[in-house]
Amino acid sequence: MSTQNFEQYVLDAEKAFEQGLYLEGKAYLDNALAEEPTYGKAHNHMGWFYMFHLEDYDKAEVHLRLALKYAKQYSAPYVHYITLLFEAKRLDEHEKLVAKAMYVPGVRKSFLYNEDGRRHEVTGKYTQAMKLYRMAIRWSMDEQEIEMIRDNIRRAKSKRWLFLNI
Repeated sequence: MSTQNFEQYVLDAEKAFEQGLYLEGKAYLDNALAEEPTYGKAHNHMGWFYMFHLEDYDKAEVHLRLALKYAKQYSAPYVHYITLLFEAKRLDEHEKLVAKAMYVPGVRKSFLYNEDGRRHEVTGKYTQAMKLYRMAIRWSMDEQEIEMIRDNIRRAKSKRWLFLNI
């Protein structure tokens, strides 16, 4: 079967997910992976499904790791796996993957700097977090994202003053 057919499975899965037909979408991905177990995009979408819809981080991680292995230049699994690592409080791994993703075409720098800022914030390094948030704003071209990052700066600034006055 051709890559075009595998891509069609992924597109059909995306359409099903958009319509709230999650089991149907998963079935498309299962079909793609049954026919081509090394199809990275299908692993990415399966990881996304497990992480955001079933909240099964173990299965999500398996698929996201496979997506990174088989589709090294595909940006989406970096974004999803970075999110998973942060939520799982695996900050050392999070730091390494953010650093690696800086060199992957298509991974938004604004996302990566924001993620690096969040990691610094939760470890109490508020000044460094605010610097990274400002870098995220520099790289962002999206007004909603910029406003969200401004909120992150305000929160980090507030925490910095809160913990200075203890």
